[in-house]
Amino acid sequence: MQAATAFGKRKLANAGPLAPAPPAASLPANEGEALHAPAAAVPRSNVPFVTFGLILVLVLIYWAEVNLGFAQAQGLTPTAGTLTAFGGLDGALVFGAGEWWRVFTAPLLHGSLTHLIGNAVALFFAGLILERLVGPSWFAALFVVAALGGAAGTLAVNPPNILSVGASGAIVGLLATAFVCSFLFEGVQLRRRMQKISLRFLVPSLVPALLPVSAASGTQIDYGAHIGGAIAGVAMGFLLSEMWPETSPRPPLRRLAAAIAIAGSLAAAAGFLLTAGHYADYASRSAILMPDSELPTNPEDGVARSADLVNRYPRDPRAHLFRATYFLQARDAADAERQLRLGLAEHEVLSDDLPPQVERSLQVVLAVVLVIEGRKAEAKTIAAPLCGPAFPSDLSKLRAILEKEGVCP
Repeated sequence: MQAATAFGKRKLANAGPLAPAPPAASLPANEGEALHAPAAAVPRSNVPFVTFGLILVLVLIYWAEVNLGFAQAQGLTPTAGTLTAFGGLDGALVFGAGEWWRVFTAPLLHGSLTHLIGNAVALFFAGLILERLVGPSWFAALFVVAALGGAAGTLAVNPPNILSVGASGAIVGLLATAFVCSFLFEGVQLRRRMQKISLRFLVPSLVPALLPVSAASGTQIDYGAHIGGAIAGVAMGFLLSEMWPETSPRPPLRRLAAAIAIAGSLAAAAGFLLTAGHYADYASRSAILMPDSELPTNPEDGVARSADLVNRYPRDPRAHLFRATYFLQARDAADAERQLRLGLAEHEVLSDDLPPQVERSLQVVLAVVLVIEGRKAEAKTIAAPLCGPAFPSDLSKLRAILEKEGVCP
C-alpha cells in the first residue's frame, strides 16, 4: 500500500517517490510550513498538552468529590448529594432554581472511578487524533462547544430531577469532529486511522440510544449528552472543513478559538465558585435524605426497617413510602394513608431532590389505599395523570388492582 504524504484535501502531486507512512504524531506544527512538504520534513508535535491538561483537571476535580464531599459513599463513589453540591446537571435546578452554571460544571464531574477512567481513556485517544491536527486552541474550543452541546442534550432528553455528570458528551463531540475532519485528508492511512479510532468510541456511545431496548434497560448512561455532544461535534467538523484552507496545516482563527476556550474555562471556574457559595445549603438539604449507604437494598428490607427510617429521616418521602407499605401489608389503611400524605407533603424535596418515580409511586399507592377505604372517586382523581405511560413500571401489580376497580381505564 502506498503511503500518502499530503495533509491537505488533495494528494501530493509530482513529488517523486512517496515516503513511508508517518506515525500518528507526525503532523504539521507551524501554520507557515509548506503543506506538501515530504512527511519526513514535517515538524512533529508529539505531546497533546491540552488533552493531558484536561485529564489532569478531571482527576483533580474527582479527587475533590471523593475527599471533600459531605456524604461519601463506599467504593470511591460520590453520593448524589455530593454531585449535586459540586454542580451536577439537573433540569429542575437549572430551569426551576436558575442555577445555569451547572451546564459548565457538570461535564467536569464524574460519578465513580470507573466513570472517570473510561472518559479519560476516550479523551486521550480523542486528543491523539484531533489535537495534533487542529492545534491546542481549537481542540480546547471544540471541547467547550461539545460540552455545552452535551449539556443541552441532557436537558432536552432527560426529565427533571435526573442528575447527570461526566465529560462523555464533550468527548463524543470531539470524536465526531475528528470523524468529519478525516474526510479532509486524502492521505489514506491518516484518514483511516482517524475514522477507525473515532468510530470505535462513537458507535457504542450512540447506537444504543437508537435501539428501543435502551429506554427500558435501566441503564445509567446519559445518551442525551452523547447525542447532544455528537450534534455539536459534527456541526463544528463541517464548520472547520469549510473554513480550513487547503494550503494551511491548521484551521484559521486560532485567536477566536482561544477566546472560546478561555471563556469556557472562566465560566466553569465561576460555576464552581457559585456551587461553593451554595454548598452549605446543599449539605443541609442532603441531611434530610437517606444517604446511599442507608438506602434499602430491596423493598422487603425497606418495609422491615421502615419504622427506624421514618424516625431518623422524617422528611424523606421514601421512608414514608416504605412505612405506608408496612401498614398496607398489615391491613391498616388509615395509617398507610397518613404516611403517604406525609411523604407527598414534602413538595420541595420531591421536586428538587428526588426522581419523579418517587412521587408517582406515592400517588399510586395512595390511590390503592383510597380504593381499599371505599373512596374510589378520590382514587380516580389522584391516579388519572398516572394511568398512562407515566405509571411506574415496577408497580404493575398495583396497576392491575386499579384497572380491576375501574380507577385506571
